[in-house]
Amino acid sequence: MRQPDDFIRVIAQGQDMLNIYHSHSLTNLKDLLVLLIERDPLPDPFRDEQILVQSPGMAQWLKLELAAGLGIASSLEFPLPATFLWDSFARLLPEVPERSAYRKEAMTWKLMGLLPRMLHEPEFAPLRHYLEQDETGFKRYQLCGKIADIFDQYLVYRPDWIDAWSRGDAIAPALGDQAWQPLLWRALQSRTDALGQPGWHRANMMDAFVAALHQAPAGKLPERLFVFGISALPQTYLQALKALGQRIEVHLMILNPCRHYWGDIVDPAYLAKLSRRLFGVREPGAADYLESGNPLLASMGKLGRDYLHQLQDMDLPGFDFFELPGEVLGEPDSLLGRIQRDILELEDRSLEPDGARDSSWKTPLQEGDHSLQLHSCHSPLRELEVLHDRLLALLDADPQLTPRDIIVMMPDVAAYAPHIEAVFGSAPPGRRIPYSISDRSLEQESPLLQGFLTLLQLPQSRLRVADVLDLLEVPATLRRFGLDEAAFERLRGWIEQAGVRWGLDAGQRESLGLPPFEQNSWRFGLRRMLAGFALGDGEGLWQQLAPYSEIEGLDATLLGALADFIDLLEEACVLFRGERRVADWVIEINRLLACCYEPDEQDEVALSQVRRVLESLALELADAGRDEPLHAEILVDYLSQALSGELSGQRFMIGALNFCTLMPMRSIPFRVVCLLGMNDGVYPRTLPPMGFDLIARHPRRGDRSRRDDDRYLFLEALLSARELLYISFVGRSIQDNRERVPSVLVSELLEYCTQGFVIPGDETLPPDQSADSLRARLTVEHPLTAYSERYFDGRTPQLFSYAAQWLPAAGAAAAGERPFCAAPLAPETVATLELEELLAFFRNPSRHFFQRRLRVSFRDLAADALDEEPFVLDNLESFGLRARILAAQLDGRDPEALAARLRAEGGLPVGTAGDRLYRQLSAEVAPLAQALIPQLQGPALRAELDLEIDGTRLTGWLDGIRGSRLLRYRPGGLKGRDHFLGWIEHLAGCAGAGTAELGYFGVEPKKGVQYAGFRRLSPVAAQAELAKLLEAYREGLCEPLPFAPNSAWAWLKQPDKERALRDAEGVFSSGYNQPGEGDDPYIARAYGDFDSIRDRMLVLTETLFAPLLDHLETEVQA
Repeated sequence: MRQPDDFIRVIAQGQDMLNIYHSHSLTNLKDLLVLLIERDPLPDPFRDEQILVQSPGMAQWLKLELAAGLGIASSLEFPLPATFLWDSFARLLPEVPERSAYRKEAMTWKLMGLLPRMLHEPEFAPLRHYLEQDETGFKRYQLCGKIADIFDQYLVYRPDWIDAWSRGDAIAPALGDQAWQPLLWRALQSRTDALGQPGWHRANMMDAFVAALHQAPAGKLPERLFVFGISALPQTYLQALKALGQRIEVHLMILNPCRHYWGDIVDPAYLAKLSRRLFGVREPGAADYLESGNPLLASMGKLGRDYLHQLQDMDLPGFDFFELPGEVLGEPDSLLGRIQRDILELEDRSLEPDGARDSSWKTPLQEGDHSLQLHSCHSPLRELEVLHDRLLALLDADPQLTPRDIIVMMPDVAAYAPHIEAVFGSAPPGRRIPYSISDRSLEQESPLLQGFLTLLQLPQSRLRVADVLDLLEVPATLRRFGLDEAAFERLRGWIEQAGVRWGLDAGQRESLGLPPFEQNSWRFGLRRMLAGFALGDGEGLWQQLAPYSEIEGLDATLLGALADFIDLLEEACVLFRGERRVADWVIEINRLLACCYEPDEQDEVALSQVRRVLESLALELADAGRDEPLHAEILVDYLSQALSGELSGQRFMIGALNFCTLMPMRSIPFRVVCLLGMNDGVYPRTLPPMGFDLIARHPRRGDRSRRDDDRYLFLEALLSARELLYISFVGRSIQDNRERVPSVLVSELLEYCTQGFVIPGDETLPPDQSADSLRARLTVEHPLTAYSERYFDGRTPQLFSYAAQWLPAAGAAAAGERPFCAAPLAPETVATLELEELLAFFRNPSRHFFQRRLRVSFRDLAADALDEEPFVLDNLESFGLRARILAAQLDGRDPEALAARLRAEGGLPVGTAGDRLYRQLSAEVAPLAQALIPQLQGPALRAELDLEIDGTRLTGWLDGIRGSRLLRYRPGGLKGRDHFLGWIEHLAGCAGAGTAELGYFGVEPKKGVQYAGFRRLSPVAAQAELAKLLEAYREGLCEPLPFAPNSAWAWLKQPDKERALRDAEGVFSSGYNQPGEGDDPYIARAYGDFDSIRDRMLVLTETLFAPLLDHLETEVQA
């Protein structure tokens, strides 16, 4: 480790006003900074040290480190480079405004006014074509924003172009179809001058700034300046720093990954491409003048390499301040330490000697070396679950390691935030790791802002039920409308039952370019609710609507709140469809906010942010001299971009495990560095340049590239890890388990390791085989689920879990077939049982167990998402309509009246599709109605049932008795469930109600009318059969009864039992686009698959229902 004397010698060498210090260690640079401040304090105690940093996170780390090194961190400022230089310009140059007239926002609004006036010029033909059919001006706004962004880049990276354009010179680059750019730039300058705004911008201030520096009084300059650890600076910024170095001390502290000169190394892939290009020329060795050095540094270090070139061109004194990786922690021989050493020493350990037949030339790893870990998972959630277990293991193994020593970075922390909260936020106290999430925008952390941004976009929204309920569920909105969670759930039920699906009303649907129909819209459902509350029950229609009559009495308050909310949505739809002056927009939006939200303390922060953005918009438009109306589409986009870009209060380095986005200068040294989401196509990020970006067409050294930035960020992360670099990625598809390759950066790192290192004992293997072996050791392939038995069986040391809650599930998976209940629950005494409950039990014994005994109901999430009008009815909806049509036919009611009623309820598809469906369903049930009408002549009798069977009193009523026969029918085909339930009612009738037989009618569209009847049993025989069913009922209260009625019937009715077994499995298991009985959530939870239920179900079916076949009189088709 560097000693103070080393620093003193370096300082003594730095006699110039501007000095550059190189080190691969941020800690070294920090120690040097501490010593410089400590040994040479500022003469004026009231002046602040100026330390330029690239990010607030680096500033936070430096504050903590300087406080530790100096005892106190005060009188320090940490400006960003652009802010510092603009403030410096403002201090030395006349009339430099606080806000540049050439910032991106200002240029955007000025260009909005300039561009339409110039489109007639021939140079603007490409833009003229693009802006056709732009009624709202939104395309023009987007284009002007892009042009302003490009001009802003020119100001920084091409000031010579801007200077030439301003003078009217025709210079390189060749403009071609981009000849409009100089014209537009000059028009922008003229507009700025006409507004009386200072013409200073970053391209024309540099020469004036350098000249002013020579005469500037010392009081206007900082005492000295530190530039700490910034990865890259534009050439103009470096020129400004060099000019400052002629008047004050400037110390550039550069984080340099390599101690040797590496400015001429190139990416091996580029070198191979160049060799192919030069193949066959007169000098076949031309490419040999270039070298790749260390392939990781060459591939990932372009950003730093270009920056070093820029610094070298400045011809300034530089001082090296390097040390070998591992000297601080004493672990230089780990795999990670050796990779870092190779980069530092510009060595390539992966070069294979000529003629190598084994792997003896490779460097063997140390036993137990886990300094580099790669984890392949199936999803981001699994990445977080695996990470949680790994961090717990690290913290357990090293008591000196704390959460603040660990950083977790990913390409987009917002995408991972829900998974972080789900895994780390829900961990029990014994496994809880304190954590914080940085880099999220205020909008991402505020439900109110999320709701507000959705509210802005309502005119383009379909207003689906789920979307509107999300808006209403915002806590501040619930408070404004006087609702709580219970009231919200009641409203959800009313909305579904009233037939609301999407769309505000017919007019709003028409505005989306869709047919203007009212059915299943919010207004349709709300009018049904209001009519039902006012008129009550009744079959009649009111203004062609069927009143929804489930709302009465005190429910009026809830209904009124819903009506007010829908009115507010309608107002927002109208508001954000027109155009207004910005002052009017501010008034209207503030009024909307007051009507929609009742904020708490946190919400006030979000609302104040909305108001601040609106004030900024008004100021920007005033600066641009624009007062014409602004279309809502432009306003909404501006607010969305501004609010999405506003960062919330950042929590970086607060003493907890930190999750953050990979961004420049997150290369702060940590003992453990974790990189998540290192997926192919996701990282490094690719941002295609705009077609009119001349920088992309004519690149220069030092130009910024998102892809190069990301590569350098990965390299910095690799070098900043002190003990462990942990990398995870989605390496397999969660749908079909197909392999997915990781990021190319991960592949390059893994390739370097496998080509240069070997597992001890593999030295005799061929190089490719030893590489595969090491690749398998470094990469942990994780199972699909956290409850995989592989985490708990101890067979794979790399797989383990601290999540004890998954142990029972893992044990069940390992055990294979295992009942849902490890042991039956304690029996319940069933003194009295209603016949209806016995029938409900045998409809679905598993469901009855969960709901009756465990008090558990499985919510059908698919049923919650009713966001489309009924284009096509599902089986249940179709059955319900058939039942209503059949009842109308049996009663002799007017079929058109029923059709009108169904339309008024929103139960039929709109228009001719609904008419066609109604006629089809009517035709399907008509044969059944014709068959039933003769059977239903005369009054239906009702008999009471009251039997004592084996200590249980079976009670109830049997309806629909015609003579001595129970008559049952259904508007569909007879299923196995109908046979079993009919049999149970038949037994009850024979045992105690005096009926002799039961007849069951059904209808199949292609088979016609079906009939099944049961012959009479003696009361004694019927009671004996009921006794078996009651015993099964009691067993079904202790554990799920292994009985699925339709599958059981498929087996029971078929004499050929081999075929019967196939038939039963076919009914139970789902097929292509055909759900099976086993897909029922209750049966699936209790048994999972057919093999789990098969044997016990077949025995039970034989025991309980074999007599059914003996008494099944007929099964005929008519």
